[in-house]
Amino acid sequence: MWLRYGVDTENKLVEVENVPSGKTNLICPYCSKALIAKKGRIKEHHFAHDGETCNLIIKREPSDIPRLPLYDAFNIFLTGKELKQLNKLWHRHKSHDNGIDRLEILPAFTRENLLETSPNLNAATGRKAYQFTQLGQIPVGTLPLSVFNSVQEPLIEQKLAHLEATIFDNSGSVLPLEELRVRLADLRIYSAQMRKILEASLYYLKVQADGQVFHKIGITTRSIDSRLVEIYRDMRSHFQNVDIEVVRTWANRGNIERYFKYRYSSGNYPIGSLTEYFKFATPNETQAVERDLHQMPARVLSPAEQDILAGKQDDFLVALLADEQTKADNRRVSDRIEANLRQRFLAQPSSQKVIAALHQGDLLRDAAAKASVSVEVARKVLAVMQKV
Repeated sequence: MWLRYGVDTENKLVEVENVPSGKTNLICPYCSKALIAKKGRIKEHHFAHDGETCNLIIKREPSDIPRLPLYDAFNIFLTGKELKQLNKLWHRHKSHDNGIDRLEILPAFTRENLLETSPNLNAATGRKAYQFTQLGQIPVGTLPLSVFNSVQEPLIEQKLAHLEATIFDNSGSVLPLEELRVRLADLRIYSAQMRKILEASLYYLKVQADGQVFHKIGITTRSIDSRLVEIYRDMRSHFQNVDIEVVRTWANRGNIERYFKYRYSSGNYPIGSLTEYFKFATPNETQAVERDLHQMPARVLSPAEQDILAGKQDDFLVALLADEQTKADNRRVSDRIEANLRQRFLAQPSSQKVIAALHQGDLLRDAAAKASVSVEVARKVLAVMQKV
């Protein structure tokens, strides 16, 4: 199950990691039934219903789940067989420029934009050849961290824009109340995940312990000094002499920790129950990892990210969901709420870019490309504009 957030008595979202395992006083954001925190050692921690699970949880398509792109899964919806073949292609072709022959390609690779047409023909067959895209290098763990950020960050904002657009139908009208509540809950959960990674700082440490050298990756929302006290205590339970050096920290980079672990999984070196430590085979490998990290630029927050980090997005959604007219059993929202939702949607930076492009005479597809949103979102912007 994918539900990682419940709602407390003050209507605040609470992540499963912040409650003990077992029954909770939280309710489902979709059906308001009681939740149980499932925190075993095998499956990903999540909430389950204390009784029958609502259909909004069990009948979701993976692409419809309000989850950050490329945050906790890097296989791009590939099956085990497809991922194995993609890895084979990478290792087979990374050392030369022959290009990948079309007969080696599975349909999912082009459908998910993991491979693209190469400007060169396959040297062996003379046929059209393919090459890895930046997105395609993520499942095989070869995309540098700085480039990973440049791929993931637009995808995160694109999905945010998509979720904001889903509260409207194709004519630009706000959805009926029952559907609207679901989409507002989606948007709230997604915004909470964005806020989580933006609040966190990434840190990378060099740890010398009894003559051995380890490195540790992690994230924290507190000062690094507070975190170092805990890390020192943890390591002292395994080693006599421990010295910790902070290699570097990166603000607002909570998004990168899991991809780092995926990319450098071969160097992972658990110490007892401590799983975030790495031991690299050679000094050259250690230096290559540090170069990969150091090449990441400082994070510059977009206006949408600034609003989410400040809690403005959630404050608005909480107020809207608490509004008596939204909670009522009427089939549609009031004109006041609908006007408020339209105004807020059109004021979003991505919507403003679409509007500006359309005013310049661009076609819908071109306007969508300029705003880095899907054509579907651009079409909703146009429909909502025509309603105002």
